[in-house]
Amino acid sequence: MIEILLILSLISFIIFLVPTKYKNWFAAGGWIFLGLFFVLFSIGHVAENEFIYPLAAVLSLPLFISTISGSFSKNETALKITTVAAVAFIVYSIIAPNQLISDWLIKMQVDNTIFALTMIGHSAEAPSWDCILSNGYGIIITLSCTPIVGMAVMLGMTSGGEANLKQKVAAAGFVILSLALLNILRIAFVVKAYSEQWFPYFSEFASGGFPGHESFFWAHNVIGRISFTFLAIILVGWGMTYFIPDLKDFYREILYFYYDGLKKISKGQITV
Repeated sequence: MIEILLILSLISFIIFLVPTKYKNWFAAGGWIFLGLFFVLFSIGHVAENEFIYPLAAVLSLPLFISTISGSFSKNETALKITTVAAVAFIVYSIIAPNQLISDWLIKMQVDNTIFALTMIGHSAEAPSWDCILSNGYGIIITLSCTPIVGMAVMLGMTSGGEANLKQKVAAAGFVILSLALLNILRIAFVVKAYSEQWFPYFSEFASGGFPGHESFFWAHNVIGRISFTFLAIILVGWGMTYFIPDLKDFYREILYFYYDGLKKISKGQITV
């Protein structure tokens, strides 16, 4: 089970946070286990015609290599990035397994999405607490449909800059509210596009054998997933600098670190 890799990654990241002389090894171990999980997880989606995850895995591989190499060599930026990942991972691991919180997040996503659709005059209902039905097309909302992953990552980012408690609390509030709103818009777009069949293209590839499913595929798996990721990074990530100005320097550090890492990889100068 590839979930074991996630557990090993979490354990490594937690131990990394403990100040020892071997913390760089645990940082590297956390990224190795996480990278292996992501690659295997992405390969598992190939049979479902999911090309976004495999593409993301290929594009992120040089970033994983750079971070692992930087962790082994005790690069300060790599270790700061690892701290962000560790905090994000811990936040997610606390919330995701909690059934009460998970179910509440799903129900809130359903209720708020239906409210948003109603506000723009689009008919939708909830035949069950975790389902949105519109024009005969139903969408099951799972925990992955909530912004929990994005929230965990962005909350982890608050550890990347120097800030007092008040600034971090304000930044956390901004992250939660803005990502919640963005995700409501994302799911509302998916429901409307699916129920009105906006994207009936390449049905043999995208329908999965279910008539009309291709509109869901393009709206959810491609457009919604890519746009939400970029909007979260650009709008929310940059918006956090209003509350924690020091994050601007951290962002520049990250960009330079990976730019330098990609150059070394292209020249065959990086080792893991």
